[in-house]
Amino acid sequence: MKFASVCIAGTIAALSAATARAQDTQLVAPSYIGILGGYTVADSDRGNDQLDYATGIQVLFGSSFDDSRWGYEIGFILDNYETKKNAGIDFYRNSLGADLTYTFGDRNAGALYALGGLGAAYNDTLPDSEDGWSWTGNVGIGYVTGPLTERGRIRARGEARYVYDDFQDGYWEPRVNLGIEIPLFQERGVAVATGETVRMVEVPTGLLDSDGDGVIDAKDQCPNTPPGDRVDGNGCTLAKVIELKGVTFEFDKIRLRPDAQTILDWATDILKKYPDMQVEIAGHTDSIGTDEYNQRLSENRAQAVKEYFIAHGVPESQMSVKGYGESEPRDTNATFEGRERNRRVELRILN
Repeated sequence: MKFASVCIAGTIAALSAATARAQDTQLVAPSYIGILGGYTVADSDRGNDQLDYATGIQVLFGSSFDDSRWGYEIGFILDNYETKKNAGIDFYRNSLGADLTYTFGDRNAGALYALGGLGAAYNDTLPDSEDGWSWTGNVGIGYVTGPLTERGRIRARGEARYVYDDFQDGYWEPRVNLGIEIPLFQERGVAVATGETVRMVEVPTGLLDSDGDGVIDAKDQCPNTPPGDRVDGNGCTLAKVIELKGVTFEFDKIRLRPDAQTILDWATDILKKYPDMQVEIAGHTDSIGTDEYNQRLSENRAQAVKEYFIAHGVPESQMSVKGYGESEPRDTNATFEGRERNRRVELRILN
């Protein structure tokens, strides 16, 4: 049990460290760690029907393969088999295994998953003369929720497995696990200029801004803008709905493409220029998938854009998020190009 205590303490420390870093980081890889409690119904052939059930704990590391629903988990399990009598044949089983996983949907928002894999176990029995190694295998299905906490984005997880252990004559046993997952975060690097001196520069009086919109006449593509209008970098009045052209998503993904940075930086400047402007970040998807799934996916895409703005200094109170799923296509869903244009995000000015 001393070994189990060390494993549990180490896992809790890792969870705490990951949670503490979550506030200042952005999730960029679908990896996670987990800790689960388990209950196993003992095979009736174990120990001449003396073993009743087993309780245990599992710690694991999991990750998804790039651009795929497939992934893997590597974990350690400690089981303690209890007997129906006060003395006799209690024993422990320490297992190390690897599973292949498949997730039916967006794991970050909550989804069903299936898994199966192999492992090795050391059975510490009474009497000690029967101690030994064995191979194990398991298949199962489970569900992981969306984030339950803002800090650390911890998720709950429950699953049912059917486990085979070839120890002695071989045993088949159902197992139920309940616990938590916490995503692993990778810090976003921020370039900081050093050695620069802040200087006040006087703008020459020859740079005129006749309509007072903040854009000089030489660069103003929309002269004589009505007073009080909010304008973009070209001096033209902002539309009520600003489509973030270039901010698109791959099929079934919520991660921002690298080429989205230019338009998002432009939008960041607009939001900072008008701090009183309230906007709704509207997410959209194509028509592939169920209405419920596309609704959740569109919300997650809009949330990804909001998190980018927050990371670049836009106050969270200035923005709200809403997903429209597949309900407002801007192009046909019958072609690849059309579906790609439908996977988009917009800024809708609310005031």
